[in-house]
Amino acid sequence: MKLVVLFSLIIAGTVANAQTAIPALSDDPVFRIMLPRRIVYPAVAEHAGVYAKVYAGFRIDQRGHVQDVSILNPTKIGYGFEHEVIKKVKKLPPLDSKYEGSYALPVAFALPDYGNGAKVTSPSNTLPDMYLRNRILLAEIKIVGNVMPTEKGHELAPYTLGTVPLTNR
Repeated sequence: MKLVVLFSLIIAGTVANAQTAIPALSDDPVFRIMLPRRIVYPAVAEHAGVYAKVYAGFRIDQRGHVQDVSILNPTKIGYGFEHEVIKKVKKLPPLDSKYEGSYALPVAFALPDYGNGAKVTSPSNTLPDMYLRNRILLAEIKIVGNVMPTEKGHELAPYTLGTVPLTNR
């Protein structure tokens, strides 16, 4: 009899813990589906063949509204990447209040490398922990651009920030 009671208490405790677990914002359909569809590869960066990763920081308040959207990257990337991410994260509709907290969202802008069988090339950089400031790191969102070769027989390979050629092609 004692064994049955003990077993029941263990099962009840497990169920109680599972119900109070913090929900994952990355699993929310509005966030997971709507945000990646709204973020657009900046035309200037796409045309230049530049790809990058931007880390957006934001907070969800007790009513589910997105607040305090900022870029966590220590240096400005440019090419419109930061502006696009901030603009679209700010426009998210209210989310469930159960997601209240501070977050860091990596958004990777990737390009097909036509010199390598159109394999998608994306940045692999990570943000040091000191820039995350006790935020919950979300699953990365990948936005794939569509740079086409400019001349027949000329394969255009994307460039990551820092290796962007200084001359026009």
